[in-house]
Amino acid sequence: MATRTFGEALIRLGNEGYAVLPGILDPDEVRAVRDAIQPLLEETRRGRNDFEGVLTRRVYNLLAKTTSVHPLVEHPEILGLVSEHLGPPGFQLSIAHAIEILPGETPQQLHTDDLPFPVPKPHQPIVVNTMWAISEFTRANGATRLVPGSQALTSPPPDESCIHAELEPGSVLVWDGSIWHGGGANGTDRARLGVAINYNASWLRQQENQYLSLPPDIVSDMSETLRRIAGFDMCGVLGAVDGRNPAKLRGS
Repeated sequence: MATRTFGEALIRLGNEGYAVLPGILDPDEVRAVRDAIQPLLEETRRGRNDFEGVLTRRVYNLLAKTTSVHPLVEHPEILGLVSEHLGPPGFQLSIAHAIEILPGETPQQLHTDDLPFPVPKPHQPIVVNTMWAISEFTRANGATRLVPGSQALTSPPPDESCIHAELEPGSVLVWDGSIWHGGGANGTDRARLGVAINYNASWLRQQENQYLSLPPDIVSDMSETLRRIAGFDMCGVLGAVDGRNPAKLRGS
């Protein structure tokens, strides 16, 4: 399942709708992210419904809550894949959140992440999602289920067509937002932890309102790349502030 080169990953993402990049983070980097997220998880309630997962904890607005994930959001190799797959005029961060699937959780229903956008299928790529493995992902503990090549399907395929994206800590699953996928069931006695960082074409609305979610002091401390990815930039004539690019305003 894992790809060895950028080119292989890009081809697989285009053809099958997903790719796995192994070993993007080293053990120390994985540990730093896990240690930063753990206190946030401990103060987070479990999901509100079956879709969120009644035995799943989700830390939303992660970009504002820990800088440990900032390098993940702007990782050059991932951004290269997103940029090439989505194409012009560009892309932005849609949402960044941690997902911990606890023991006993049932499988999430299959869905697509382009569903909020009323664009008839098949359509050009408009969403790219990533899942960073902070713990080991196995079929037994809730590895993401996905259906390769299902980008053009308008209704969920049978569960039997799913594969399970088993990942070592530090690896990243990248997939087109049009393919059918869902979290797996956790039949083990240990939690499965990942960081989901999702991007969409810059002419679409972001899933998480980054402009209200991110405090100004955090935005000011971000790299220029990260600020632009968060949406403090223009897409053609879209996104202006008083007729100017927000990336050029003082304090941004």
